[in-house]
Amino acid sequence: MKRIIKPAMKTTHVFDKSTLLVIDQGCWRITTLPPFRQFRGLDIPWESIDDLSEESEFVEKYSDTRKVVHLAAGQYGLPVEVHVKRYAYKSSWKVFLSCVRKSRAREVFDLGWKLLSKKIKTPRPVWFAEARGPFKRYSVLANESIPEAESAFERWNRCINDRQRAELLTAVGQFVAILHDAGFCHNDCKASHLLILPNRPSSADEFHVIDLLGGSFSSGLSPVARARNLYKLIRSFIPKRQCAGFTADHRRMILKAYGGSENEADYWHIWVDQISRVKGQKV
Repeated sequence: MKRIIKPAMKTTHVFDKSTLLVIDQGCWRITTLPPFRQFRGLDIPWESIDDLSEESEFVEKYSDTRKVVHLAAGQYGLPVEVHVKRYAYKSSWKVFLSCVRKSRAREVFDLGWKLLSKKIKTPRPVWFAEARGPFKRYSVLANESIPEAESAFERWNRCINDRQRAELLTAVGQFVAILHDAGFCHNDCKASHLLILPNRPSSADEFHVIDLLGGSFSSGLSPVARARNLYKLIRSFIPKRQCAGFTADHRRMILKAYGGSENEADYWHIWVDQISRVKGQKV
């Protein structure tokens, strides 16, 4: 009797927070998903913008407190393309405070994974490094990139009719409501920090939230915290020295989508107006 040999079943590896590895490397402690353990993030030449420009796909930001580069798959041992950020505390006082607080890279890393656990899209944090010991002037974080993604504001600028604009603003309002209902308050809630792929529809479940530093989770967000986020979001559609075509009706669309009804839109209209008066900038 001929023996039948079944082909081996392919297994798909799912790398989530439970698979994280912790590796000590010199004066650094690295936390990484297994596919990124060969990533040489500590070898990136952060101190020179010329070297950074030469070694990366592009430099997105270069300041004393934060440097951001985009790296392609294969660079520094990466399996996929990522954005890498190096955070730095500028003052000695903040370095001293780092002994009792999370490093900035760890803060964003933890926020990212918590959002993902609540089924809210954000670029997956895959690797971070922080100095060992109590004082952490520098920390480094790598997130998977979302190739070719555009911001909500970029999509707004390429909308060609009222239907597309209404769909986009409704999705934006609903997505921010999802963030708030999950207890997340973004520290810089604006349209440029909501990403979506160009070939995907304007829908709340298509957005990714980015730039999480300073954000926080709470068991219940106050109306003031919610209104501040809504104010900044609406304000981001009205940039200085540019007419983006954003009107009071468009503001109403966001608030109605956020609240879920006309009555709720009226309620949040009052709150956003109060924030506007405090800020001295009407939206």
